Order: sequence, then structure tokens, then C-alpha cells
Amino acid sequence: MVKRTCAAIAVSLMLAPPAGADFSHSGSLKNLTVGSRSLVDDDPYVSNLTRLRLEPHYRQGDWTLEAAYDVELVTGSFLDSPEFALLKDAPDPRYWDLQGELTESGDLVARHQLYRGTVQWRSPLGDWRFGRQQVNWSTALIWNPMDILNPVSPLQLEPDERIGVDALLWDTPWGALGRISAVHAPQHEDDEASTAARVKRFVAGVDASVMAGTFADVTKAGVGGSGSLAGTGWRMEAVWSEPDEEASYWQAVADLNWSFRNGVNLALEYFYNGRPAPDPGLSFSRLAAGEPQYADRHYTGLLVWQDINPFWQYRVVAIRNADDHSWVVYPRSTWTLPVSLEVYLTAGVQLFGGNDNSEYGALNNLGLLEAQWFF
Repeated sequence: MVKRTCAAIAVSLMLAPPAGADFSHSGSLKNLTVGSRSLVDDDPYVSNLTRLRLEPHYRQGDWTLEAAYDVELVTGSFLDSPEFALLKDAPDPRYWDLQGELTESGDLVARHQLYRGTVQWRSPLGDWRFGRQQVNWSTALIWNPMDILNPVSPLQLEPDERIGVDALLWDTPWGALGRISAVHAPQHEDDEASTAARVKRFVAGVDASVMAGTFADVTKAGVGGSGSLAGTGWRMEAVWSEPDEEASYWQAVADLNWSFRNGVNLALEYFYNGRPAPDPGLSFSRLAAGEPQYADRHYTGLLVWQDINPFWQYRVVAIRNADDHSWVVYPRSTWTLPVSLEVYLTAGVQLFGGNDNSEYGALNNLGLLEAQWFF
């Protein structure tokens, strides 16, 4: 029933805003085409995703309602690949069932979801936000150990897309230079729910934060910070984790970054992963879903991005597994088309290297082409 009413709720809100409310809406239409080979049987495939996103926004007094509703069409030979079968069988980590398939055949899958949907109340005791949202407490650029509720792989094809979490978030200022936040993300089993808090404050030129909480069956505590020294920016995060039935471990990232006068931005990162994925167990389903997982302990990364002119920008991510010496390079270039509409065209590739038994050497190169229109 919830799946059937998801579209009706979004459309009715767009067509009939409450009387006296400040109402606006926006949206986008994206087409993403990806070509590669299956990680399971090495057969070539092409995936074509078309996504319509509607984003109504209402404000009335201290109350704000925001939503992002997606309708997606998937076509191409990817529908016959083992990866697609794994994605279909993977459980959805979100609490509410606000997503589902509209129709499926051998040539087409049509699905929809409430990508974001929140109600926010600005009270004297702070801001309360309830619903499907992104909760990101991270500061680093490539790896994000403190991004616990919305983890994302640095190789995700759409870097700005995050699945979101169904949660209640409370956030309030702490003086002029700090904030205090707390979040609870329920699950259908109590031992899978997450509850955490973060304190963030600007102290002596450092934007520092401390986080602690229980995330499903793992207790976590972390610290983060960012600042600059002699023209060099820096960021760091360190998170300690203790699963209920396993040994504790650390994950940490350190970052140095620079912005040059010609518009080039450069960041170098080192990532330590204290809990490598068991061999041979890199999960194909997690890889296909874009979820982060790491086979070894030591990684280095390079991120370069630049707005060459108002109509052309590029972004390059390069990662090296320092233990097995495998690597990946992911360049993306985006052009703003010279038309009256706000249209962007993006092309990119992911190139992998290393021996066949290494983390990145076992993966297949891919190419992507993306067109997006904002309205």
C-alpha cells in the first residue's frame, strides 16, 4: 500500500500546496549509460538508466517539508547480468518501504522511490528533522570513516547520490562556532537500530568534531578535524569500532589539500583500514551497489578537480592499494551545454590495474556517459 501511494503523495503535494505556505519545486531528468563487463562471467553489458526526480519544498512558519521523488527506467543487457540479479536480491537497509518496482520485463525495469522526504521543525530547543535524509558527519574527501549512516564508495558512479537513512535528527547551535547533533535511525529489529551524537566546534583555527554511538551491533567513537597551515589545508578522521562478537579495529584518514591560483584543487589522502574484508570475500553485491569495502589495510589517494571555465570542469580520483599494488583511476569531465536550458553532459571512465588476484586488478574497466537537465 505504501509503495502505491508514494507517487500519489508527491504529485498531490506539488499540485495542492497548503494555503498560506511558501511553496516551490524543482526537478531534474538524468540519463546515465554505462558499459563494462560482468565481474562474474565476463560478458559485456550496457546499462541505461533514466531518472525523473521531482523535488517539492514547503515552508510555513517554523515547519518545513522537503521531498525528492524518483521514477526510474532501466534498460539494456545489464538486466541479464549476474550483477543485476544480485542487486535485486540485496535487502534494502532503509526502515520504511517507500520504494519498489512498478513493472519488470526482460527489456525494462520501472521503479520508484522516495529518495528524500523530511519534515523539519525549528523549535526553541533546536531543529528537529524526521524522515528519509542524508546524515553525513565526515570531513575527508575520498574516504569517509565518520560517514557511518550514509557510507559510499569512492568509486561510486554518481558521486553525489546517497541512499539516505530513515531517521530522527536533532541539531542545535553551540554558541557562535559550534553545533551539537543527535540521531536515531530505527530498524525492525531493535539490535539493528543506530543511535549516535556528535559535537562540532571551531577551536583555535581547527574545525574539530567528536562522535560516538551504536550503529547496529557496532559501538563506534570517532574524532575529526580540518584546518589550514601555511597555505596547506588538512583534514583527518579516526574512528574506533567494536562489534558485539568480533575484535575492535580502527579506521583513519589523513588529508593534505591545496587550491592554486589557476583554479586547480589538489588533495592527497592516506587511508588506514583496520578491518580488511576476508579473502576471497569481496562481495559482488556490495561492489555492484556501490557500497564501500576494502580488501587491505593501507591505501593512498589523489583527488584533482578544476573549473576550467564556466562551461567545463573535470574531476579525477586515483587510488592505490599499497598492500597489493593494485590501482584505479576515475576521471570525469562535465560540460555545460550552451543552450537556454540548464543541461550538463558528463563523460567518464574507470580504469583498473593490478594482477588478477588483487583488489582492483580483478575489476573490469567501464565507461559512462551522463546527460542531466535541471528544471
